[in-house]
Formats: sequence, structure tokens, C-alpha cells
Amino acid sequence: MTPFRYIKRHPRGFTLLELLVVVSIVLVLLGLVLFVGGKLGNQAREVTERNAARQSLIAWTNYALDHDGDLLPGYLSGLKAMTPDGAPISDSTIGVAGNRYPWRLAPYLSFNFDILYVNDQQDYLKDLRLNDYGSYVYAVATFPSLGINSTWVGGDEVDGCFNPALTDMLGNFYASNLSQIRHPERLTVFASARGDTQPNGGGRSIEGYFKVASPAFASRRWKPEYDPDDSTSTGNVSARWDGRTVISRVDGSVDALPIEELDDMRLWADRADSKDWVLSP
Repeated sequence: MTPFRYIKRHPRGFTLLELLVVVSIVLVLLGLVLFVGGKLGNQAREVTERNAARQSLIAWTNYALDHDGDLLPGYLSGLKAMTPDGAPISDSTIGVAGNRYPWRLAPYLSFNFDILYVNDQQDYLKDLRLNDYGSYVYAVATFPSLGINSTWVGGDEVDGCFNPALTDMLGNFYASNLSQIRHPERLTVFASARGDTQPNGGGRSIEGYFKVASPAFASRRWKPEYDPDDSTSTGNVSARWDGRTVISRVDGSVDALPIEELDDMRLWADRADSKDWVLSP
């Protein structure tokens, strides 16, 4: 009988092909983790902005209730605006900062600008606080995460909303009091916004601006397509949430709509009765 002999075998290493397969699998898994993590992070930032839109709308509504239903003017010169210590804005910087909604809404937010500046915009706000106070007072009114629908909600002097000659001809074409609004369930107050250029002169659009412009006024204002590098292409409205924009409406609802869906004047002007409506005598 032949005795059993144990043959010692040396372990075989990975072949190059096997190593490449393992590395490929690891890279795929890593990509999936990064993708899912990025999606979750983006969703969390969107939720944060939705909350900011809701809180801003509550403050906006409280302003109206304190003023017999009169709405906060979207953009108007000469209005009273105060810093937290009670000093007029014009004493701290040029008066135009007080024309914009952030400082006039600030008392109804307990002067907490972290509500108006969220996500990446908060880093910008922190940088502003390190500058001299005058620069902070001016700049904080310019680049909030959400812009107000200034033309149609409260009125914008740039569009002649407070010009008697224009209002005599066209009537009260913008909402100046809560009681005038017939469609609160669709009228937009705040929307995700973006500015013209970086404050540091970078030449690119910055996410955040104090007002947004509707697709049309007396004529078409938006360009045919959304341009992520041109804030004026859609009236400073930003579609930063995967092509969608966070909006808050008069009735208190908050949503994120595709930029194409926002190209509808019925969402911007209470008098609008069609998607392509324009203001006319």
C-alpha cells in the first residue's frame, strides 16, 4: 500500500485581472456612496431653504397684520428702516439698503439674518460680519437666499408701481393689501434668488438676491431658456435645487417647482388670467 503523502501547496496570489476587478468594484461602491451622500446633503439644504421661506412668509404676514393688511413694499425709497440698536439705516450706510426688504422685515425676524441667509449664503453672511459695520448693513440687504416678488406683491418703484400717472391709467395693478388678493393659493411672495455678480468681483452669479422679477411685465422679461451663468435670464430666479425653485405663497404654502412651471404669470401677478399674460391698459 502506497503511503499517503501530504503535498504542501503555496497560496496563489491575485492575478492582475482579479485586482482590476476588485478595484473597479470598490470605485463603483465609492461612487455610489458619494452620489447618495451628495443627494442627501442637497435634499437637506433644500429643506433648510424651505424652512427659511416659511419663516420669512410668517414675518411678512405679521408685518401686514401690524399695518392693517398693507403689504410690505417690495422696493421703495424713503421708508423707515432701523438697525437692531434703533439707529436709522441711513446713519450706518447709504439709504438704498433700507429700500430693500431685508432690513424692513428684520424686526419681524428679531433681526436674525440667519433666517434669510441659509446654506452656503451663511458663510457669506459670516464674512460680512467681519467687515466694518457700514459695509455689513449695506451688503446684508442685497444677497439674501430668497428674493421677494417685488413688482406684484407690495410694489416696486423701479416698475412705476408708486407712480400716480401709471396707476391712474392701469389701476392698482399690484397687490398692496391682503384684502385685495383673490388668489392667495398661487401668488408667489418669496423665491430662491441669485444675484448679478459675486460681491468679491468674481464675475459669476451668486446664489441670493433681494428681489425676483416675473417672466413678464408690460412685455416679456425672461429669456427663452434658463442660463445658470446669467442671473438676468430668469429675473434673478434661481433653479438651484436640481432645476427647481423654492417658493412661498400668500396662503402659507411652500413648494419647489421646476423653473419651466414658474414661467406662468398666474403665479406672479394676482390679476393674471393666463400663462402669457402681460400688463396692458
